Amino acid sequence: HPRDAAYEAYAKHLSPFHGWALRKVFPASLSQMPDREAFIAKFGEVSLEELTDEYDREIVNKLKSLVAAWDPLISSWEKDFERLDLEDMRRV
Repeated sequence: HPRDAAYEAYAKHLSPFHGWALRKVFPASLSQMPDREAFIAKFGEVSLEELTDEYDREIVNKLKSLVAAWDPLISSWEKDFERLDLEDMRRV
């Protein structure tokens, strides 16, 4: 379920920087995430009824391409943030 992956990512990467209130709000908001099929259909801008196995694979491949395109950009930003001493590790 996408909610499980989102919660795991939140717990690992964001939660350490959040105060008590945000650590309570974020997991609650993640509980509203749709199941995988609804999530994929939303990204593909189709209804659940229109989502076939073939279209599912096409949407997932497009999402993988998007992540692959973002990866070098995010890596570059991380290096720039470190080089410019912009990384703020304080809690919010």
